[in-house]
Amino acid sequence: MPHGPTGGRTVTLVVVEGDGVDGQLEPFEVSTPWWQDVEPIVATYPGLAVLRLLEATPMPGAVCGGQVTYLVERLPEELASRATEPWPIRPWHGSLHDDPLRAPWAMPGGPAADLAWACTQVERTGDPTQHRTWNLSAIWSIPTTEGDVWLKCVPSFFRHEAGILAWLDGHRVPRLIAARGHRELLESLPGEDGYDATLDQHRVLIDELVALQLATVATTNELLGLGVPDRRWASLVAAASDVVTRRLPRNAELGALLDTADARVAAIEACGLPDVLVHGDAHGGNARVGPGTGGGIWYDWGDARVGNPLLDVAVLERPRTLHRDALLAHWLEAWRAAVPGSDPHRAWPLIRPLAALGDAVVYQGFLDRIEASEQIYHRDDVVPCLLRAASAAGQP
Repeated sequence: MPHGPTGGRTVTLVVVEGDGVDGQLEPFEVSTPWWQDVEPIVATYPGLAVLRLLEATPMPGAVCGGQVTYLVERLPEELASRATEPWPIRPWHGSLHDDPLRAPWAMPGGPAADLAWACTQVERTGDPTQHRTWNLSAIWSIPTTEGDVWLKCVPSFFRHEAGILAWLDGHRVPRLIAARGHRELLESLPGEDGYDATLDQHRVLIDELVALQLATVATTNELLGLGVPDRRWASLVAAASDVVTRRLPRNAELGALLDTADARVAAIEACGLPDVLVHGDAHGGNARVGPGTGGGIWYDWGDARVGNPLLDVAVLERPRTLHRDALLAHWLEAWRAAVPGSDPHRAWPLIRPLAALGDAVVYQGFLDRIEASEQIYHRDDVVPCLLRAASAAGQP
């Protein structure tokens, strides 16, 4: 999970049985604040699957933790040998509502169906474990005769990820075992998540990503054909203009940024960097580092798009980024060396406000395509990105 608040959550579970609610369990505490982190919940009640968030009130001054209510269900007996009975059910006086944007894994029976498919691809040797669930993914580990494998379920707007992983086979990315619809089955990865990666490890990760992206320069049309979103400049500016119109239509700085976008893009293109497969969320936590990973393994390609490679550099703009200046210098120099004659150092200040607009487009896209109760994860993300774009546009 990402770094952030150190407090935990008070969790209430509402148990659904078939078409109706059976009741709720007594509230209990878990140590991690991240709402999508369900591993400590299923450890407390083996045999259940968390379906979705019903409501949440963050801890004061934070974006997570606090009071959280989830909808859960019992897994079928064949998937839950560790289940404990009875659960202390008491009445729940709330109500459930349908939502046309609900993810398949957030519906009753969804997790069991996903696991049943996975078990047609591998020989399971024990109970699966649910690690994460929210509007962007559901993650399970499954013990098999070949070691643990990972089941990842993704929304429709991330389904290009399976195609990307197959396309990048042979590079340092997760190996795709099978995929169908919203489901991906992946080999387990060595090492550990790179949230605490050292400066040297981060530099090596950047070098790995740049090398991988260079290999996609001549294949961008094929990647677009796989459904990878087009965020080359014309597409990005058009999408950003729509978001600005919807969210901050009277902001003069954003208006001026969009009005002068053609000239800015021309100056960026003169810097000589090619379009590539952009990771889209290239922070250390989306890579594995340590023994067995070589220079690192980049995963979570759901946010990938085709566009300028320096769009990935925008991840350094996020709060609490360690070694920001050193990593920025390394990233730009890596691209200068990779593309002789290019000028990433000149390109980056020009790209910064457009990259922030691109982030706003991503978050607004989430809000437009996920169910209402899950929008709390992203609803406060769009406007800060737009304001960051306005601020960056005003800097020399």
